[in-house]
Amino acid sequence: MQEALPSTFGLLFSAYNDALSRDWWRVSKCFERIKQVNLGGTATGSAMAVPRYYVMNVCRTLAQITNLPITRAENMGDATSNLDTLVEVHAILKAHAVNLEKLVSDLRLLGSSIARPADIGLPKRQAGSSIMPGKVNPVIPEYVVSIAHKVYANDQLITGLSAQGCLELNAYLPVIGHALLESIKMLIAAGQSAAMFLLKDLEVNETIAYQKLIFSPAISTVLLPYLGYHKATEIAVY
Repeated sequence: MQEALPSTFGLLFSAYNDALSRDWWRVSKCFERIKQVNLGGTATGSAMAVPRYYVMNVCRTLAQITNLPITRAENMGDATSNLDTLVEVHAILKAHAVNLEKLVSDLRLLGSSIARPADIGLPKRQAGSSIMPGKVNPVIPEYVVSIAHKVYANDQLITGLSAQGCLELNAYLPVIGHALLESIKMLIAAGQSAAMFLLKDLEVNETIAYQKLIFSPAISTVLLPYLGYHKATEIAVY
C-alpha cells in the first residue's frame, strides 16, 4: 500500500464517529421489528384450542411484567412461520460488526511499526512472547475482529435456517434465537473492550505523523493545481 492524499486524524475519527452513530440509530430502531409476538397462537399461529381470553390478554400481561411495548401480531400465522424480521435485526448487528472491525483494523495498521515508526500508539495491554522482548500484541483489535467474524457466521446461520421454515412452522427458531442473543452479547462486550482498553488511552504520535507527511509523496498532490500532474510527479518521485 502507498499514501495517496494527505489527510488528518480528525477526518479519520469523524468518519468512525458517523459510522458508529448510524449503528446506534439502526439498533435503536430495530426493536420496532420484533415487538410483535405470536404468543397465544400455539404451534401454527391459528390459536386453535386456546381460550380467547388468553389470546387477547397474554401479550398485554407480558408487556406489563417486562415493561416492554410488546404487542400481539396481527397475523400470528405470519409471525410463526416467517422469521425474516430476525434476519433483518441481525443484519443491523452485522453492519455494526463491520464498522467495529474496520475501526480496529485501521488502528492496528496505524499502530504497526513494521518498516517505520507508528502513527499512533496503541495501549499496551499484553506483552508478546518471552522470546520477543519489547513486543506488545494488539490483542484488543484482534479480539474485536474475532467477535466480528463470529457475528458474520451467526448471520449466515440465521439467514439459512430462517429460509428453512416449513409451511406454518420454523422448527429452527431456538437456534436462531440463540445465535441472535449470542451476537448481541458479543458485540456489547467487543464495544466495551474497544472503548475502555483501546480508544480511551490511544495516543497520536504527532511528531512522527508530521515528519511522515512532509516526506511523503502524497503531499505533492496539493501542488497539482499549480504545477500540473507531470511536474508534481517529478517532485513526488524525488
